[in-house]
Amino acid sequence: MDEPATVSAPGRDPLAERLGDSLRRLMDAAVVTSAGNDELRAAIEAIDAVTLRLEGTDGALLRAAMPWPPPEQMRRGDRAHNPVIGAANPIAPPMAIRVLDDNSVISEITMRPIHEGPPGAVHGGWVASLLDQLLGVANTIVNIGGVTAELTVRYRRATPYGVPLTIRARTDSAEGRKIFASGEILADGVVTAEARGVFIRPSAQRFAQLQQVVKDRTEG
Repeated sequence: MDEPATVSAPGRDPLAERLGDSLRRLMDAAVVTSAGNDELRAAIEAIDAVTLRLEGTDGALLRAAMPWPPPEQMRRGDRAHNPVIGAANPIAPPMAIRVLDDNSVISEITMRPIHEGPPGAVHGGWVASLLDQLLGVANTIVNIGGVTAELTVRYRRATPYGVPLTIRARTDSAEGRKIFASGEILADGVVTAEARGVFIRPSAQRFAQLQQVVKDRTEG
């Protein structure tokens, strides 16, 4: 059997993704460092200087919002700046997604110290975010994407961070504008959380508005 396809596309920005990775390391270090006050003061000054460099004078280098990829990348669930999936967004794990033969999707990730909630475990809000994102991507893959209307998460046990996790999702059915999807998170082969979601396909008017937003962000 062929290897599952990976959700990716040309036009990625390697430097933006390297920046995201560097910032992830910084954020992890910020919550687990034992550096003393002098080191912290020096770090704050250095970080502020880098921030000013990225902002530009009076914010001249800042966009109005995060950039979005072209529509064909969006249809594959490929958004480099998405806060859950995007390699260029430092708060994202991020998630690399593969599409299986049955059009379900899978991601294998390791959550980090900045995602901790209960001791040794991923924060419940992040657990829900991971599932919501992958359910949404599963819908997009089969070309019936929509926005989340309802997400029900069952937390079976603590989801650990710092160890490999497997997240799976699939589209179960569609009725009119409603889309039903489900998924689960596994650690060492054991389900730690599962979710069922109801998604709503946008109306023709709303879809046109969203297309215009993507076009403006892409060309901006």
